[in-house]
Amino acid sequence: MKDHLKFKMIKSTLAVLFLCLIVPVFGQNTTPLFSLVAPEKSGITFNNVIKDNKTENILLYSNFYGGAGVGVGDFNQDGLEDIFFAGNQVGDQLYFNKGDFRFENVTSQSGIIQDNGWSTGVAVADINADGLLDIYVTRELFDHKPDLRVNLLYINIGDGHFKEMGAQYGLADDSRTRHASFLDYDKDGLLDLFLLTQPPNPGSYSPFFGTELLQKQYHLKLFRNTGSQKFVEVSASAGIDLTGFPNGVCVADLNNDGWQDIYVANDFYAPDFMFINQQDGTFKNEANTRLGQMSFYAMGVDIADLDNDGHQDIFTLDMVAEDNFRLKSNMSGMNPDAFWKVVNDGGHYQYMYNALQHNNGNGSFSNMAQYTGMAATDWSWSTLLADFDNDGHKDVYITNGLLYDIRNTDADKHVAQYVSDFANEWVAANPKAGDVNLFDILDIDKTIGLLPSVPLKNYAYKNNGTMQFEKVSEAWGLDQASFSNGAAYADFDQDGDLDLVVSNINAPAFLYKNNSDKKLPNNYLRVQLKDPNHQSVMGTRVTVYSQGKSQMSEASNVRGIYSTSEQSLHFGLGKASVDSVMVVWPNNAREIIKSVMVNKTLILSPEQAVVNTKNPSEAQPMFNEVFLPSLKISHQENSYDDYAQQVLLPHKMSQFGPALAVADVNSDGLEDLYIGGASGKPAQLLLQNENGQFDTSNTNLLEKEKPYEDVDALFVDLNGDEAPDLFVVSGGNEYPANDFHYTDRVYLNDGAGNFSKGAIVGLARTSGSVVRAIDIDADGDQDLFVAGRHVPHQYPSPATSMLLINESGQLVNKTESVAPEFKHLGMVTDALWTDYDSDGDSDLMLLGEWMPLTIFNNNGGLLSKATIPSFESTAGWWFSLASADMDGDGDPDYLAGNLGLNYKYKTTPQNPFDVYYNDFDGNNKYDIVLGYYNQDKHFPLRGFSCSSEQVPILKSTFKKYDVFASLQIEEVYGEENLKQSLHYETQTFASQYIENLGNGAFALKSLPYQAQMSNINAFHIEDFDKDGQQDILGVGNLFVSEIETPRNDAGIGLFLKGKSGNKLQNIPVTESGFFTPLDAKKIAKINIGGMPHILVANNNDRLQLFKINKTRPIK
Repeated sequence: MKDHLKFKMIKSTLAVLFLCLIVPVFGQNTTPLFSLVAPEKSGITFNNVIKDNKTENILLYSNFYGGAGVGVGDFNQDGLEDIFFAGNQVGDQLYFNKGDFRFENVTSQSGIIQDNGWSTGVAVADINADGLLDIYVTRELFDHKPDLRVNLLYINIGDGHFKEMGAQYGLADDSRTRHASFLDYDKDGLLDLFLLTQPPNPGSYSPFFGTELLQKQYHLKLFRNTGSQKFVEVSASAGIDLTGFPNGVCVADLNNDGWQDIYVANDFYAPDFMFINQQDGTFKNEANTRLGQMSFYAMGVDIADLDNDGHQDIFTLDMVAEDNFRLKSNMSGMNPDAFWKVVNDGGHYQYMYNALQHNNGNGSFSNMAQYTGMAATDWSWSTLLADFDNDGHKDVYITNGLLYDIRNTDADKHVAQYVSDFANEWVAANPKAGDVNLFDILDIDKTIGLLPSVPLKNYAYKNNGTMQFEKVSEAWGLDQASFSNGAAYADFDQDGDLDLVVSNINAPAFLYKNNSDKKLPNNYLRVQLKDPNHQSVMGTRVTVYSQGKSQMSEASNVRGIYSTSEQSLHFGLGKASVDSVMVVWPNNAREIIKSVMVNKTLILSPEQAVVNTKNPSEAQPMFNEVFLPSLKISHQENSYDDYAQQVLLPHKMSQFGPALAVADVNSDGLEDLYIGGASGKPAQLLLQNENGQFDTSNTNLLEKEKPYEDVDALFVDLNGDEAPDLFVVSGGNEYPANDFHYTDRVYLNDGAGNFSKGAIVGLARTSGSVVRAIDIDADGDQDLFVAGRHVPHQYPSPATSMLLINESGQLVNKTESVAPEFKHLGMVTDALWTDYDSDGDSDLMLLGEWMPLTIFNNNGGLLSKATIPSFESTAGWWFSLASADMDGDGDPDYLAGNLGLNYKYKTTPQNPFDVYYNDFDGNNKYDIVLGYYNQDKHFPLRGFSCSSEQVPILKSTFKKYDVFASLQIEEVYGEENLKQSLHYETQTFASQYIENLGNGAFALKSLPYQAQMSNINAFHIEDFDKDGQQDILGVGNLFVSEIETPRNDAGIGLFLKGKSGNKLQNIPVTESGFFTPLDAKKIAKINIGGMPHILVANNNDRLQLFKINKTRPIK
């Protein structure tokens, strides 16, 4: 009995000790999702200690604080995942998993070499197909010691022992290699190897600094496995021998053709590479055509299906801070000339933000990082996409931190000045010393000590299922401040959830135990892929079907940065069970497994799989883009620098065309079209012929009119001769305010399609946006509302709109008498006439930039602004408006296109995005000050560099970036100055469905999240599938944002199907066929050859034409 009590006491003591060693991160009574396992418990003592010295330091090597990776695998085949750590200035270390989160350091007895090389990356795979996992270690640094840069290949010889055989296998490459990935690019069953080789990484005092780095000799490398324990380089013949500044790599099938592609995340000005597998042993870099934009300082990358649509998404990290102070103190601002040089040199549109490239399923990708809430995570390194809480949605983990803030603008200048002063003083004191190495005399510790060193918390984001992610770092227990780099996930304790291991600089590695099995007892399924001959299973796709939903994962190698996670495929299921599992092997053989138990590991091999020889039939989409030779038309913008007039414009004001209008202008029963031109480019009037082609017309007239910028057009019978005349709105920003080039134009039709210019009485010269016709005075002819878009060179001053009354065919400006409130109305972008109150006359509804939704009541032909309580707090950046009876109740409902929720600018009624306009420095020139909220404090949006360019007095007032970064907006510009400014606020940037409830009341509801990916510039509403419900087409984008703001280019064409119950269903582009990824401004329906089509007019790009296929029900 005593022995039994003693045993119980020992067990209790051990339990208490175990709990003490699992470091709690939350309150005593709250168990977070993850617990940090102390080194004393785990036995993992690896610490990637880095210290600057005279031969190895940040002044010589810009990647000196880049850290290293980790690799996970069951190296000793005991069923438990082991860990390999790469070390920079410390040796690599190998730990075997002994169970219960206890690990043994077996480095010395396992054959791991310690030769003072700088290891960075770890790739784990069975390279020689013997059933044992091998390790490939990539190494870099040491510009003048290539022998210390030789990559290491550890072949697993069993019993936990390894033999370094890089030279024998032909893989002892001594280039600077950041990381590597195994893949079977040619589907021969053998693992090939891709290397992230790169140029020198010179610091400011390196002999390579300022030299040309993107040289061919530093190109990426691909080695093909010959099958005889030899690899041969095939970089050039495979087409991957490009040079960049690669940080991360991930391999996956990006275009759903069954072949694995390669994504390379490049640092600095080199664009990312997306190598698409051509299925013949070669690759083609198609990043610039498949991506609208990308990260600038791209760091780590992972690929996974984040929205469970069956397509692989890409997430790359950058280094922009989330908080205002670090954002402004560590970033000096983008240089427009440098930005456009990168673009023009083929570097594509690069922005200093994380990029989440959503796979659209048709080979294109759209960056929706701003929408997800994960665009800014500071100096980030590794990203891991996996389901950490087993709820069926893949979450995101991001490592963070840089040992010293080398991009702190003030500190960087301080270091440069200190080194310069020190060198000059030393030379003056030692005039006869001769040539001396700077680092032999410089106090490196004192120099580096001038830089701030701030450990940062890593990020964790929970996937909420609609591509919006909730930051849960603290709630999940993952918020320890550190300098973290490589990271990997694995189920170290075999309890059915994913644990984490993280490599840190100058601190012990993190090992996190996932408590999902206890805290959130969700179901899971784990899948292991095993080939009986140990052939490669890379590229195998597994799809789990579960109660009407599905998840897909693909077998690949490395992910994040420098690191390799577990080889098993992990599926969280929430509370659901599994209906079936489908596996598609690299040879396209597939198998469906049913009666699958949850909370188990399913081991699959290809023996029972059957090769699918049938091509799956594809349903005809609703729309098909077609190409007519006679409509091979491209709008061409004139070159104009809006920012020369207003440095801090949020976007250009000169690129809102082209105009687009459709009508039968020559009474032949065929619809014709007008497409406007930019300033200096003639518009085109195209007449449809009997062959369904188009002929140009009125070319002499339109050539004379080309100095005008056409932003909208309308065919309307103004003189009662039943022939449509043409009204064209002049806009743009190229000329000063009130210039004659802002005069709108009317062209009268002789009935046969020949036009002559008419006159308008009292017309104001306003840069306009849209024209809308109505018989407002009930005299039987059409009157026109013409919206004022802006006052040129005076953004955001409110423009005046006009009401042109038709007096027997003559348009007369009667705004002052009929609609006096149109004076300084605002920056109107769209409008429509509508009887919103069902009183039998047409009222005017409009919206605009910095404007709320607005209605003008028609009172016997006079317009006055209505008070609509539902439209309070609706100020936004509105772009478009459309109307239809969406709910079938007999009154008009509305669609309003806003900026969207995928833009850098964010706004709420509580924390509004706003603008001030005033002469802040007394130079008789008004300045733009944009404001935003960060952590509930109100700051200037723009940084010190560009703000002081507009208001030079700021530079002499505040002097330092750190000072400016700490100040709120009223501290910078003065509270009284701000009070006296023109001031606008916004409350929402979401595009909305506006349901008319009657009696002047409306219910606003945000459109589905797919409609929030970009601004919507135009809608077309029609029941396309004839099911009695109105469907919606939407087009948009804003390609002309200022360069520090990623352009709005994630709009790819919106098709929302109307459903009963006043619901809207997004139809993906793979099903709709409506793909409009350009800077789309207008949409119109046109019949060509008796068949309905949709026209889309794009700014500075081609005219798109879509055939509407035979209507069919859409499920």
